[in-house]
Amino acid sequence: MLARRTKTLLRRAGLLPKIRAAAPAEPPPAPPASPQLTPDGRYIVTADLKQKLHAHGIDTSPPAGAMALPADCVLESPCSLQSMEIFGRIAIGSFSYAVNGYYNNVTLGRYVSIGESVQMGRGDHSIAWLSTSPFFYLPHPVFNVGRDFEGAASLHAFRPDLTDREPFVQGRTIVVENDVWIGHGAYIRQGVRIGTGAIVGAHAVVTRDVPPYAIVAGNPGRVVRYRFDDALIARLLASRWWTLAPWQLQGIDVSRPAASIDALEARVAAEEPYQPRIVRLTELL
Repeated sequence: MLARRTKTLLRRAGLLPKIRAAAPAEPPPAPPASPQLTPDGRYIVTADLKQKLHAHGIDTSPPAGAMALPADCVLESPCSLQSMEIFGRIAIGSFSYAVNGYYNNVTLGRYVSIGESVQMGRGDHSIAWLSTSPFFYLPHPVFNVGRDFEGAASLHAFRPDLTDREPFVQGRTIVVENDVWIGHGAYIRQGVRIGTGAIVGAHAVVTRDVPPYAIVAGNPGRVVRYRFDDALIARLLASRWWTLAPWQLQGIDVSRPAASIDALEARVAAEEPYQPRIVRLTELL
């Protein structure tokens, strides 16, 4: 009792430290959101992923949740995916964009411009086998169906026997080099290479490689002419001007390449190549 009174008197006199209530504990940080996947294994561009892509120089137009990207997605900043539907591996160089369309196993260089509804990398079917149907060469189910129909059990159990069969190769990479313009509705077959500076006309069907600076149109796509003469094409290709960013080419008269080729070559020789940030989707998840 005496000890308690003594402590009370000392505290009133300011000779004992005040007893403070313990500070409330900080709440633990929220765990990172788990990546969201589509049924075919692509990553849904959530609000968080969309914000990360934007911060790293990658433009995406659809609202969060309306776009999906494959894990094997490598992008140079800045570039724009806009409303592309990307189903397989893709690499896109700086200053390139596509409005929308279908893309599967595609490599795009720098300064590539692609219009609406372009189809790149649609699957082929075997034309030399007994049947062109994918039931005979795909190792996974063709349809996503239930089990309440005739033959359902057999269908779900069926896988084609590919032992000792002639190979049917799918998924050959499309390569689009630099400064290529592909018009609305063009179709580019698997395995095609489109050279630097080429133009593919609207609704063209491209089944063969396209030379640099060629203009291709029609179905099947054919070279209708070249953008420049052979000598200028050779110098433009040798200059590798696309290794520079637009601001590094300031002052060059890009509207008259024949007249400015000397200045262009000198500028490329004097400037360090633009070194973009490489954005790998897996590093943002």
